[in-house]
Amino acid sequence: MAQTRKTRPEETSTARATPKAPTKRVLKREALLAHATSLFNLRGIAATSLADIAGAAGLTRAALYYYVDDRAELVFQCYLRACEQTAEDLALASQAADDGLGQVLAFVASATAPERPPTAVLSEINYLSGAHRELIETANRRNAERLTEMVERGTRDGSIRLCDARVAAQSILGMLAWAQLSPHWVRSPKGKGFRVRTADALLDLLKNGIAKQVRNTPPCPIDAASFLPGRFNAFDKREAAEMKSAQLVMTASQIFNRDGIEATSLDDVSAALGATKGIVYHYMQDKTDLVVRCYERGFDLFEDFAKAARKHGANGLERAMIGVHLNSQAQAGELSPLMPQPGLDSLPSPHREALTKRANALRGQFAAFLRQGVADGSCRPCDVPVLAQVGAGAFGRLPKWITPEDANHPRRFGDEIVSLFTLGLKAS
Repeated sequence: MAQTRKTRPEETSTARATPKAPTKRVLKREALLAHATSLFNLRGIAATSLADIAGAAGLTRAALYYYVDDRAELVFQCYLRACEQTAEDLALASQAADDGLGQVLAFVASATAPERPPTAVLSEINYLSGAHRELIETANRRNAERLTEMVERGTRDGSIRLCDARVAAQSILGMLAWAQLSPHWVRSPKGKGFRVRTADALLDLLKNGIAKQVRNTPPCPIDAASFLPGRFNAFDKREAAEMKSAQLVMTASQIFNRDGIEATSLDDVSAALGATKGIVYHYMQDKTDLVVRCYERGFDLFEDFAKAARKHGANGLERAMIGVHLNSQAQAGELSPLMPQPGLDSLPSPHREALTKRANALRGQFAAFLRQGVADGSCRPCDVPVLAQVGAGAFGRLPKWITPEDANHPRRFGDEIVSLFTLGLKAS
């Protein structure tokens, strides 16, 4: 049973009124968590050793054990720090405005503050075990619920248009998380300047949307399910083998998106397929090979979505939103192309360079759609490069939180996320 800690004299209300400067140990711990967070986001957990983190933080490995017992505890501390910071941002935002929209905007402004140290992207909660995992799951869920409540409050007080508050809240959290990772994937500038632009772009998006006029965007003319593999000849050995390999990669992508790459073993993948791990090794050299194949399939699909958007959209706004809708359907439904995750630098160099080149090209394609929209009058002027970069977080988070029942209605999520982009949240 946990013991009740006695209040020390210096922790009385009088003492709290004049906060003391952080101690040297507290400052070193914060620096350690910031360095660890940066490395975990960039390299992933497995590829980041305690020696790497100690070196980045300017500590000896022996000194690092003064703060944590092992890598798993350090991951937990980084995740806990991220959850606590989000909870604090939400608490401050609830006091910053009386209406729901004002509170949501205040939260986003705090979360994107330029002086904020790196925040852990909570993509590998299942890597943790026992009480640590339960605590982070609970804290993460409560933060999402609190932001959802702010959106719901806005719909009641008239500051936010009618919308699915859960989708709006999760989309915002997804874009904030992707803002942490995307500079690595598209090799774009990061730091305070990028954070200032991200804050301005997201606040403008949420207040005003990107559509030049308040109007309904035509329904997406394509179902993402049409990109699923077609029929094949089960009696043709080559076709059968290709379909089995494709099924393996699709299943692995679904699990990686939902549970995280680090937290998913080959045993997990083979169990989901109802096969033995030997079957996985029959088609893949190892887990790294499987991850690379999943990413390659993912980018094939992302590029196909962009081609379809370019073909079917009548103007820049429609093209951008068809792309958003298809990606949202894909992440909510069965297709589930692997979204970029923490751990980019742990991939073999040739594959890493090829994937970042493709990611940057996709950002460029969606930026071109938005620029076309500004030119043809369908889009408002906006920070095109930033929105094209961080906007993917709105649908990238879907596999982390939707229910099996939700997955039966992927177009609904596409409709909601497109409305968030075109209309923003502000009631007209």
